[in-house]
Amino acid sequence: MDRTFVKYQLSLSELTLDLHHTAPLLGYGRELPEDILPMVSEVMNETIDCFDICGGYQLFDQIGFMEGEKNIRIENTEFKSGKIIHHQLKHSEQIAVFVCTAGEQISHWSKQMMTDDPLRGFIADILGSVVVEAAMETVQQKLSDDMVQQGLKITNRYSPGYCGWHVSEQHKLFGLLPKGVCNITLTESSLMIPIKSVSGFIGIGTNVHFNPYTCQLCEATHCVYRFRKLPPPS
Repeated sequence: MDRTFVKYQLSLSELTLDLHHTAPLLGYGRELPEDILPMVSEVMNETIDCFDICGGYQLFDQIGFMEGEKNIRIENTEFKSGKIIHHQLKHSEQIAVFVCTAGEQISHWSKQMMTDDPLRGFIADILGSVVVEAAMETVQQKLSDDMVQQGLKITNRYSPGYCGWHVSEQHKLFGLLPKGVCNITLTESSLMIPIKSVSGFIGIGTNVHFNPYTCQLCEATHCVYRFRKLPPPS
């Protein structure tokens, strides 16, 4: 199989953004209050040039699923992904290892704003999270479209730090990808830099499933997806 990293440089206009997706992370449930929405919109407009969005994936077909340990093996690397992710991916014939980032500038803008206007700085930080997730949705849809042409389906995406998969395994994950992919680096403690970045696995195969709503599987309570249901990739 070609080990090329499939890379996308995306603009905000290519993303499906809904400012109400900031609501759960701002503590408002499903929708922003009428008095908060204009401020979020204003911060979005002010930070529009702060995003340098890059994402993509690399496909692997040398994979295995260890039933006893509930681990996943990609080539010679074994991941302690936990039983939830193992169960969701175990019928995969390939795994796409993905990364995506919103870039560094949005975090810099947020940090600088925290001194003068903490609320606006906090909103900018949340917008960075929403943008990178929207960007990864776009990348995931592109992957799904490519796989459909081959008669294949994809699963949901799963990331270190969720569903029992320890974040320290980021180092193993990035070890499968080209060095410096999308200009993302890892700290010793497995923190991705830029901070507004995501990574993980997506399963691919003829007998895998995409679940529109999987929050009941996950222990993460502060998540952009917890209060909304997402349609599956077409």
